[in-house]
Amino acid sequence: MRKRPDLRPLSRFMKNIPLWERPAPKYPIYRPGNPQTRLFLPQFWMKILRDERNRALPNSVHFEVHREMGQHDIRQYLEKIYKVKVLKIRTYTIEGKEAKERSVNEAWLRSTFITTDFDRKFAYVTLEDVVFEFPDITEGYRKIQKREREESEKSELTEPAKPDTLGVPSFFVQ
Repeated sequence: MRKRPDLRPLSRFMKNIPLWERPAPKYPIYRPGNPQTRLFLPQFWMKILRDERNRALPNSVHFEVHREMGQHDIRQYLEKIYKVKVLKIRTYTIEGKEAKERSVNEAWLRSTFITTDFDRKFAYVTLEDVVFEFPDITEGYRKIQKREREESEKSELTEPAKPDTLGVPSFFVQ
């Protein structure tokens, strides 16, 4: 039996890596007869995206998912956590871009190396018997702005009109 590598020495480096670039921990191996390990927190993440082209069906949602998630993981994530019936899932992956970077450590030492961004994985999920509307997170902010605008209009009406001074300093105007 192969021993899994210990990730504890890497943990101090992992906290500097954003969540979406970290590798997902592997599921524990299940063997028949052994007790099944229960996982209470998901090991993956999903980010909901707005469909900019507005070509999506009313019951479909666009997600960016962890690059190691499969269609089965996406289905279980939505059905078990959010209790939403999933009809169909389509996924696609966009490969990360390559870039040459040059570092100059000292005047006599120059090195060039190639870096690549992480691959990004997306999923279109079609829901069963649900009309999905993208949540409006700016609604409360717009209410506050409207209230402040109304208060400033009221204060402008109660203050006397100031004469037009055309750039003359306020201490000079009587």
